[in-house]
Amino acid sequence: MKKIIFILLFFTEFVFAQDGMHKYFISFIDKANSTYSINSPEEYLSSKTIARRNKFFIGFDSTDLPVNKWYVDSIINLSFQLGNTSKWFNGILVSTNDSLLINKINFSFIDTMIYFGNWSNKKAVDDKWNTPFNSLDYGSAYNQLQMLGGDKMHQKGFKGKGMTIAVIDAGFYKVDKLSIFMDMQSQILGTYDFVDGNTNVYDDHTHGMMVLSTMGGNAPGKIIGTAPQADYLLLRSEDVFSENLIEEYMWVCAAEFADSAGADIINSSLGYTTFDDTIQNHTYADMDGKTTPISIAATMAADKGIIVVNSAGNSGNSSWNYIGAPADAINIITVGAVDENKSFANFSSYGPSSDGRVKPTLMAQGQNTIVANSDDMVVSGNGTSFSSPVTAGMLACLWGSNPEKSNLEIMDVVIKSCDRYLNPDDQFGYGIPDYYEALKACSDNLNFYISGGYFNFTSSQEEKVDFSVYSIEGKLVSKGSFYAPFYWADVKPKSEGIYVVCFRFKGKEFTSKFIVLE
Repeated sequence: MKKIIFILLFFTEFVFAQDGMHKYFISFIDKANSTYSINSPEEYLSSKTIARRNKFFIGFDSTDLPVNKWYVDSIINLSFQLGNTSKWFNGILVSTNDSLLINKINFSFIDTMIYFGNWSNKKAVDDKWNTPFNSLDYGSAYNQLQMLGGDKMHQKGFKGKGMTIAVIDAGFYKVDKLSIFMDMQSQILGTYDFVDGNTNVYDDHTHGMMVLSTMGGNAPGKIIGTAPQADYLLLRSEDVFSENLIEEYMWVCAAEFADSAGADIINSSLGYTTFDDTIQNHTYADMDGKTTPISIAATMAADKGIIVVNSAGNSGNSSWNYIGAPADAINIITVGAVDENKSFANFSSYGPSSDGRVKPTLMAQGQNTIVANSDDMVVSGNGTSFSSPVTAGMLACLWGSNPEKSNLEIMDVVIKSCDRYLNPDDQFGYGIPDYYEALKACSDNLNFYISGGYFNFTSSQEEKVDFSVYSIEGKLVSKGSFYAPFYWADVKPKSEGIYVVCFRFKGKEFTSKFIVLE
């Protein structure tokens, strides 16, 4: 039996303009008679998504299957306009000018209908995210990278190559035109606007553009982001000119797009607590990772092998004070903000989640963060909106250096690198991570291989390795120490013969035999 939830039915006349569209989410009871099969995921998931699932033994299930087309067509044929489709929530977002049209729906396959009210999106209100900026030179941008050990990661060549980051935000104004983003155009693998229903994300809002610059910006002398070699998906789900629960459902659709397209990481500098109509408001009790639509979806994304990175929120000075949704989601990275001196930014939202989990997860620079603006300048901005993508970029660098590890393994090693790991609190969570230490912790076994005439060690540990060279009779020829790689040509005996070289590292010993010919 269908359940109709008219959450705004008696309130719309006081909240929204009456010449707007009536919007609904309609979910279905099943995916019966689907033309797709979980045994053939290549029909609806990218090869990269399938490879990730197989690699980490993450199965395919009914949530991966597209929504039943016959169900969708049955609704649209009643004269509803189709917005977005959610396979995870098994439903569709629709709109209509006719407030009575919903009464014509009487299908047995309907599960729930949620009414979001009606309004007219004129995009003519003040920008609620307007933030004062101060121009700073590029030198200051180095701080937000160095604070996290990212400078050493970049020096080692780990800059996010091979990783795909989906950025779910409010628009990416002029990213296709600004010089700061020109060198990364080929790295933008896809775009979609879930608010307006098209692929143009470059004409709406600057927020996503600024967020993107902290990761993908690549303009030497101006700004270099934390993951300048990563690939990106630019997805708009947020309408900054209103605050309505429907935006959480659009985020769900964007997260599904990201998963299907092969995203490794989702950055979401968004959060939801209260709405234009108080009937829709969340409570702190809802911040348990299992209640709000957006948090349920963020947890689902994590379960499907994605690292979800979300800003903690900027409510630290407000009466709400706490994190919002989906920062409360389970098994995601929730990022709070510190300033350039690693001091707590007083606007950063507090944890824990309402069920007592450590939130925020960790911190990064979100006060006086260096970002790009729409005038193609480098400026500073404040907000966990910026500490989140700084973190997402660093996670891409680390995961790209250790692609054999799962999302949860990467998250675990990062958390353990944090400066408050043994004593987390509600402000800093586990604290500020060191991604270079996390990199070293990813490989605590020393192995070596021969390439190009030298030994190379796969361990990322930069600790001393002792060596000894012996003749085949056991006579010591030479000894010393080094940091990998070890060049055999530097120490090999001058005389022809058979030799044995022994390496010692942290209690481990490796031996190999060599022949020297004149």
